[in-house]
Amino acid sequence: MNLDKKEIDNFDIYAHEWWNKRGPYKLIHNLTPLRVEYIQNSINVKGLNILDIGCGGGLLAEELTKKGANVTGLDASKKTINIAKQHAKESNLNINYVCSTLESFIEEDKNKYDCIICFELIEHIPDQKKLVLDISKVSKKKSKLFMSTINRNIVSFAFAKVIAEYVLKIVPRGTHQYGKFIKPSELAKLVELAEFKVEDISGVKLNPIDYTFSLSRMTKINYFMTSTKK
Repeated sequence: MNLDKKEIDNFDIYAHEWWNKRGPYKLIHNLTPLRVEYIQNSINVKGLNILDIGCGGGLLAEELTKKGANVTGLDASKKTINIAKQHAKESNLNINYVCSTLESFIEEDKNKYDCIICFELIEHIPDQKKLVLDISKVSKKKSKLFMSTINRNIVSFAFAKVIAEYVLKIVPRGTHQYGKFIKPSELAKLVELAEFKVEDISGVKLNPIDYTFSLSRMTKINYFMTSTKK
């Protein structure tokens, strides 16, 4: 199975904190508006069937649902999915949350989606190539794929790992493993191998004063990628 149990266990510890805007997922809350903006700069999500892989507590899934998308949220952490379901219920939002890895989901669900979102997940997966190939299996022709992850270099190691986890403590310790960081050129090759065409790569910049995010030309740390299925 294409998942790292240690990664799941680590996320389970903080599952109850997903909707705490001042908790360990504060940065994800702050990043969500930029994620929505980035997606909407490429497509109109209203009426689209979207698969959000690694949906976490549902922060992005809820925002896209509010904008008219039909969202299926996938996450391998049962505790996290339960939190997502509960919050959607409290918010009166109809979101199809499934506790599963993508490879297991494919065996049960034969649907293909208009749009696939895979944000901050690939750096937590053992077989990154298989993940992207599996994404291709659930994608319609001309469907959009939005991904985000962390570049692999000395700058990203210093900021995304050491400073974020151990100095500023704005991310729980053990969240990231440097060896799983992936360069944009490497991710682009995986995406193209899975029959997608890369259309955009944009860097993500963190404001250290208020911890807000904006798009940037600099991709040395975090970056977004948009692709279209051929």
